[in-house]
Amino acid sequence: MSLDQLHDLEDSLGGEAAVCKGFVSNYVDMWTGRFQRLSTAIGSEDLDAAMDAALSLCTSSHMVGATRLEQCAEELIGMLRAGCLQQASMALPSLGRCGRQTVHQLVEKYVKRA
Repeated sequence: MSLDQLHDLEDSLGGEAAVCKGFVSNYVDMWTGRFQRLSTAIGSEDLDAAMDAALSLCTSSHMVGATRLEQCAEELIGMLRAGCLQQASMALPSLGRCGRQTVHQLVEKYVKRA
């Protein structure tokens, strides 16, 4: 997690830490749904939906400074671009763990911060 990235986001929002914390809270709240959408798309071999979900996860992770999760999503996107749905499916548990850890860190180190 990059606190510098979050501070840059705060700056781009006019220095409004509360607005940025709201954005990050929304990201945290959306994690489970995003991961389920990605898992469902890969499980049903819907490459277009899987790519859409992975790109969304990657972009939003970048915005909140979730660098490790962003990298995991980028790796998954590479698998999807290559049409390797089985490999992408095998990568989901690791991505899920990374996402849960990221969400926990965002809450503890940023959202709850005074």
